[in-house]
Amino acid sequence: MAEEHSERYGVSDDEADIERVRLAMLSEARDPVTFALLDRVGVADGMHALEVGAGTGSVSAWLAERVGSRGRVMSTDIDLRFHAEMPSNVIVRQHDVTSEKLPSEHFDLVHARAVIQHLPEREDVLARLLEALKPGGAMVVEDGAMLEFAEQSLPEPYRSVHRLIAGASHEEWRDPNAGVRVLGWMRDLGMEGLEVIGDVWTMRPGEPAGEWWFLALERAVPRLVEFGVVSEADGSTLLAQVREPGFAMLSPTSIATVGRKPADG
Repeated sequence: MAEEHSERYGVSDDEADIERVRLAMLSEARDPVTFALLDRVGVADGMHALEVGAGTGSVSAWLAERVGSRGRVMSTDIDLRFHAEMPSNVIVRQHDVTSEKLPSEHFDLVHARAVIQHLPEREDVLARLLEALKPGGAMVVEDGAMLEFAEQSLPEPYRSVHRLIAGASHEEWRDPNAGVRVLGWMRDLGMEGLEVIGDVWTMRPGEPAGEWWFLALERAVPRLVEFGVVSEADGSTLLAQVREPGFAMLSPTSIATVGRKPADG
């Protein structure tokens, strides 16, 4: 099972150290935005919360503090290699949300960040998460709009490779524009009080706001070279380009979609 989860997650053991740092950078860059969003939605003492695709567990730990000793947080991921130790009111589970059950009508809050785009069963997963919500409970899904991110002005050869990676799409792998579609999927599921909040930021080398992506490039480029998609020389050049002093680029658009399960179930 662990081997199957590792394969789907896409991180080999050789890449684990880079991925651990990358996830930490993503958490440092995006957690303040997520925390403000969840505070706006409402996290109260005694709540039961579900964190899907928890990564390092940083959001789960924050939720644990907010729900207090009377509350519980279930922190799940298909791969727990990067998940930190948690407070006693957090239940950590290796869990495949595409196929494994969740307790029905159990959670007051469900949150997923940068998860849905990677799941080919994404609409079915949202239906599963809705089933896990109590009537009146809130679902918060943060995901990206990557196609405009792919088209920004950048120096060659990085521009061509960036367009390839950022815009990559495959039915059985990834929807780079899932963040644009979540609102419609939630609407079709009959969720109420729908709201969207979006933001972009500047990505620079040496800063968490950019390193989450540049470290992903360090993983991706050797594979592209191995498969003959990118020359070794271009691969080395583009990795140097994104580390140059003064380099800056536009982030993807992060779109947070919020909805509630009807109070009558």
